[in-house]
Amino acid sequence: MIRPPAVVVPEDLNYFPPNPDALWAYYLGIASLLCGITGIPAIVMGIRGLRYAKLHPEARGEVHAWVGIIGGALTVLCVFMLIIGVVISACL
Repeated sequence: MIRPPAVVVPEDLNYFPPNPDALWAYYLGIASLLCGITGIPAIVMGIRGLRYAKLHPEARGEVHAWVGIIGGALTVLCVFMLIIGVVISACL
């Protein structure tokens, strides 16, 4: 059986481990702007991503976390306003 060659990462590459919560917040925030379902999970994961970035500064990811928080908050606000508009129009 032929084995693939081992991957060698140079020491000077400055590899930073990813911030998984911030990445999830980013993806959920973008998805919430498109479909509106993932707004609250985007906010939660964004807050967790900011905490992770504060504890592990080498992981970074603050911008991804903020994109998730802002995208999720905008979506939640729009859905809330839509629900209020439907309720008000139903009452009139």
